[in-house]
Amino acid sequence: MNQQSTNKVRLSDGIVKQNVVLMSGLFAAPVIAASTDLYSSLAISLAFTLVTLISISISYFLPRKLVFAVRIALYAVIAAAVFTPVALLLNQIFSLTIIQNIGIYLPIIITNPLILSKTESRFYYRPFKYMLKDVIGFITGFDLVCITVGVIRDVLVNNQVGTIRMWLPFQIPALGTVFGGFILVGVLSGLFRAIYNHNKKRRAHRSKEGR
Repeated sequence: MNQQSTNKVRLSDGIVKQNVVLMSGLFAAPVIAASTDLYSSLAISLAFTLVTLISISISYFLPRKLVFAVRIALYAVIAAAVFTPVALLLNQIFSLTIIQNIGIYLPIIITNPLILSKTESRFYYRPFKYMLKDVIGFITGFDLVCITVGVIRDVLVNNQVGTIRMWLPFQIPALGTVFGGFILVGVLSGLFRAIYNHNKKRRAHRSKEGR
């Protein structure tokens, strides 16, 4: 990458164009399996945000001369160390039931692709302040999808959002299962890509007309 490209950061890349759930599907498992209501999605999003941002920021300063495999292993070690205080924080904020329901999908955040792959292929090519902006975009993209899925499932499965009752005349309990989550995320992904491609074509058409 040249200097101009490393300094050119669009938040929309991580939120929309390369969304890790809806566009690339790189880290959909916690959303599909564990984001079953508002509070679980908030817990997952908070853990993902803190572990990813802090781990990548610390790992940025590891020597690039280290062997690739060693660097990747150190990224995971740093993320595991960061996860410990984050887990303690979550236990103070959320109920034990929520943490237990999320289960294994909290610690697997340690090995999420933003830490173990995007660091090497994208983030660490940029100066630190631009890298942070880029990382925040990708984290925001994940968090928005996670919370959206949690709210939709909370409404359609539990007829509520958090502690607010909705009193809908129907419920869809199947959406609370892993299979239901897979279908929901698949539908959202299809709609998201269709809207993105439509807008992309429209912008291209306008660009041609403006020449």
